[in-house]
Amino acid sequence: MTILFGDTMNLIYLVILFFASHIYLEKGKLPQRLEDLKLRYILLGSLGAIIAAIVLGVLLHIASFLVMTVTVCAASLIAYKYRAKFDDMERGKSV
Repeated sequence: MTILFGDTMNLIYLVILFFASHIYLEKGKLPQRLEDLKLRYILLGSLGAIIAAIVLGVLLHIASFLVMTVTVCAASLIAYKYRAKFDDMERGKSV
């Protein structure tokens, strides 16, 4: 029962984190430096952050929690950037 409860709490945490990060990004609170960064660099930075989270998580013995957190935040940022690109394309801007 304890394992099931822990997995459920992790899932609830990740869903709340996902919604919170999307709300944060939609309110336009992304720093200007990240806003101006090209999508390919966001993808590479996200991959680097996830790899760093894996290494740091293994060293601190919290690998799964840290990697899940970084992955959800990176996925939110990538989804935001992709949506912003497609919004610009729909408006007829050159991308």
